Amino acid sequence: MKKRLWLISCLVMLGVFICFSATGFAATAKYNWKLASVLPDSHPVHKALVYFAEQVGEKTKGEVKITVFPAGQLGQEKDYIEGVKVGAIEITKVSSAPLGQFAPSLQVVSLPFIWRNDAHQHAVLDGPVGARLMKDLEKNGFKGLAFFDAGFRNVTTQAGPVKVPADLKGKKVRVMQSKPLIDTINAFGATAVPMGQSEVYVALQQKVIDGWENNEPTVLTFNMQEVCKYFTYTRHTSIPDILVMSKQVFDSVPKNIQTAILDAAAQAIPYQRKIWASYIDDAVKQLKAKGMVFNEVNDIREFQALAKPIYKQFEPVVGADLIDAIVKQK
Repeated sequence: MKKRLWLISCLVMLGVFICFSATGFAATAKYNWKLASVLPDSHPVHKALVYFAEQVGEKTKGEVKITVFPAGQLGQEKDYIEGVKVGAIEITKVSSAPLGQFAPSLQVVSLPFIWRNDAHQHAVLDGPVGARLMKDLEKNGFKGLAFFDAGFRNVTTQAGPVKVPADLKGKKVRVMQSKPLIDTINAFGATAVPMGQSEVYVALQQKVIDGWENNEPTVLTFNMQEVCKYFTYTRHTSIPDILVMSKQVFDSVPKNIQTAILDAAAQAIPYQRKIWASYIDDAVKQLKAKGMVFNEVNDIREFQALAKPIYKQFEPVVGADLIDAIVKQK
């Protein structure tokens, strides 16, 4: 009887050994991390987050497992930023706009009309200015990993198209918690209303606000055309998303793990830019099919003139040299 029990025990142990051998002991994660995002899994940026997580897993041979939590499962972006700062959330994808409250120089990327086009933004963020902004993040408890495209932001309204700034007078327009963005919308003559993304649809539905501002893919992803029909190309700013990690978590892992994370983030940048660019035209086609009306403003210079004083206001905050470096970047 004892011999039989011993044999059964050996067989069980052998089965366990074979099971672990099939998957590999190295595949057992030493680090299990959360990556939080407010975007649903249908959004193109989410695909880049999954790609990043997969690359980290491959480059660390399974030592690091990153689980992506989309669609605001872990809260709003403010919660993510605060969670990352204290290490409660390891990694997050947030807009640079609210993160600018914690690293003041980062607010420069939210200034109105500072970006000429995507190529200009990429050149700046891939160069010395981008590196400087990432270093400033480190001073404030964050490890910046990558800037992601988030498109040019445009005004969408319920009551009709915006052709001139006067069309926004008295309108309540939702914005992210970002002082440059708040000041920009207010300068146009509207009243900026800071609000979390998850609240916007209902706020529009209940007429708490008259409009909001964002990019085409995000309008489509959240079905905002159902409650906000008119899309006006103001292109007033292009605020990049940013993949950011808790500095204390990053600093706590071995050098080879740090290198793998940075390499994976570097690979995710061109991947994200490609899928973002390919999604824009498709998003517009789908929105038009769903009844959204698109229009250009009569003269963008009218909007630019109203927003110009904001630069002088933010020089003491972000540095006149930083603004100058971006404006003069070829």
